[in-house]
Order: sequence, then structure tokens, then C-alpha cells
Amino acid sequence: MITFAAPWFLLLLPLPLLVRWLLPKRLRQTPALWLPQQQYVLPEKVSRRARRGRWILPLCIWTTLVATVAQPRWLDEPIPINPEAREIMIALDLSGSMEMDDMVLNGRRASRLEAAHKILADFIRRRSGDRIGLIVYADHAYVYVPITSDLTTVATMAEEATIGLAGQRTALGDAIGLAIKYFEERPSDNQVVLMLTDGMINTGVINAEQAIQLAANHDVKIHTIGIGSDEMTVQGLFGERRINPSADLDERFLTTIAEVSGGRYFRGRSTEEMEEIYQIIDELEPIAAAEQYFRPFISLAAYPLALAFILSLLLLLSGLHLPRRQATETSESQEASQ
Repeated sequence: MITFAAPWFLLLLPLPLLVRWLLPKRLRQTPALWLPQQQYVLPEKVSRRARRGRWILPLCIWTTLVATVAQPRWLDEPIPINPEAREIMIALDLSGSMEMDDMVLNGRRASRLEAAHKILADFIRRRSGDRIGLIVYADHAYVYVPITSDLTTVATMAEEATIGLAGQRTALGDAIGLAIKYFEERPSDNQVVLMLTDGMINTGVINAEQAIQLAANHDVKIHTIGIGSDEMTVQGLFGERRINPSADLDERFLTTIAEVSGGRYFRGRSTEEMEEIYQIIDELEPIAAAEQYFRPFISLAAYPLALAFILSLLLLLSGLHLPRRQATETSESQEASQ
């Protein structure tokens, strides 16, 4: 994209026309041209086209000189220069148990995934300056959204993730391994994983012991969040009874993963607790400054300057040729009259 570093100089473009308009008419008349041993005055009956033609080269020269002073330049694509921005990979559990409706959202019962959608999307959108990605897992783990600074897209994709997208079970160990492997290929120093789950490892290639070793041997901080209430009333054959819908939640494993990686384990039994968890994470992982960009540029000032030089030569050559041609025409007209 072509821009000007000092665009205000472009306001000087109409200056010659303004000066010509303000000068008295007497000074604007064409003066006599003095030739050796002869005075020649331009004929009064000069066509308007010829008069306008005398202004073309000077105006072009003026335009190119003003453009040079305005410093035209070509701007390349912006390059981020904030390597300290925190990178966060969020691993979201999409197993079948996330359909359990033991949460309350806006005064109504909601599933664990529905509550996670809303609160997680709000958390992502306010992390301005960070780069965030999304892993979804159930039977298998997948990178759903690569790490990016486009937080709006990440939040939207987090809201649209549905159960069944990756299966029904919980390959929690595979999700941890995938997040660590993803960060191994990136040079960032501030690497954080948020692991959301409501269960325990019951499928996948990486078991609990291997996942703990991976977390302990890599410089990736993992915050784990256990989702699900401790108590829920259900209707049975003999009336209502209370159950623990989070009986399958492996809190011991999640606590160990967080401790060996330098993170923390959080327990989200309600939407209010989950909101508080994300506020605590904001304090533990302060939002980085807004990402800054550098736009390299190439100066183009040499081009209008070179064009001004060429036009000046043409103007000089035309000025030297005009008296010679007019003197020849005058001598021929004098001989014809004799």
C-alpha cells in the first residue's frame, strides 16, 4: 500500500495556480524574449492551447517535487513485535457426561457444556493481547483452533463445540499430551494450558502416569478445572433421591497434574464458581499488553524526484529550442515582406 509520511505537504500542490491568479494581469503578460542583436516579442494572437501548453511541464515538475517532499513510501504487511504475549491452549472436554444438566445458568438448569460455553467464551474475549487456541477431546483429542490472536473466532468456536464432535468417552491423557506437543513446536516462553473436564481418563493412548510424567518434564503450566456439582436431585421409582453427579471426577489426578506443572487445580461446582475461577486465572496469568506491530516500508521518494529532473531537462530543452525556431520564423517573414 502506498502512503505518504508527510501528507500535509500535498496542500502545496495548488500554490502555483494561486500565485498566478493573485498576480496583477500586467505581470502575467508574456515578456519580450531577447535574442542576440535582435528583440523578439511573442505575437499577441497565440492560441489558448499554446498558452496552456506552456504550463504543463512546470506544473508537472511542481507536482513531482511536492510529491517528493511528502515522502511517498510502500508499506508492507504488519509484523507483530510483542513476543512476550502469553499463549494459552484451552482443552475442552466434549465427552457424553458433559450433557449432565447439574448447572444453573440465568436462573434455569443447564448442562455442564452449556455453562462452559458461556463462561469460557467470556474469558477468551477479555484476554486481549494473548494468543489462544482450543483443543477438544473425548475418544480422541484434536486441535480444534490453532493458537491465534483472533480471540473472537476462538470464542465463537468454543461456543459452537458440541458433544459427539470427538466421541463420548474421556481421553484426558491424550489431550494433555497433544497440548504439550503443540507447545514444543513454538518458541514462546509463556505457555499455559487450561484443562476443563468432568471425569477421568477412561480411553486414549496416554494413561494417567504417562500424562503426569509429561506434565512434570515440560515447561508448560497446566491449570486444571473440574466441572460438575457435588449433589443433584433426581426422580426415581420411589421418589426423589440425591446423587453425586461428579463421582467419576478424578480430582486427585487433576491436582497432581496442576502441581507438577506449576499450575493450580480448581473445582467448579456452579456457574458462579466457574466465573470466580476464571477471575483467579486472570490474576495468576495477567493479561499481556496489547500486541504491537511493526510495518516495514520502502521509500519511493527517489521516483518522483527523478521524474522532476527529467521534466526539468525537457523544459530546459524546449526553452532553448523556442527562441531559435521563432527567430527563424521572423527572418522568413521579413524576407517574404521584402
